Amino acid sequence: CSVRVFERYSMMGGNRLSLTLTMFQNGDSPIRLSAITAGGSQAVFFKVNTLGEESFLNDVKDLLEEILEE
Repeated sequence: CSVRVFERYSMMGGNRLSLTLTMFQNGDSPIRLSAITAGGSQAVFFKVNTLGEESFLNDVKDLLEEILEE
């Protein structure tokens, strides 16, 4: 099991976003990956960081697709 947490600054939200990746493998079973994004927002009616969180998650998705193509 391996857990990594990454952070980056969100220009749109004006604060930081985090991405937590957890990889797990039991013996010879397939590797499992969990990716969870989180970010704070000071907005009252609309959470601005949702766009930044989606972008962060899409970066992981794009990287995985690139790796799996090889």
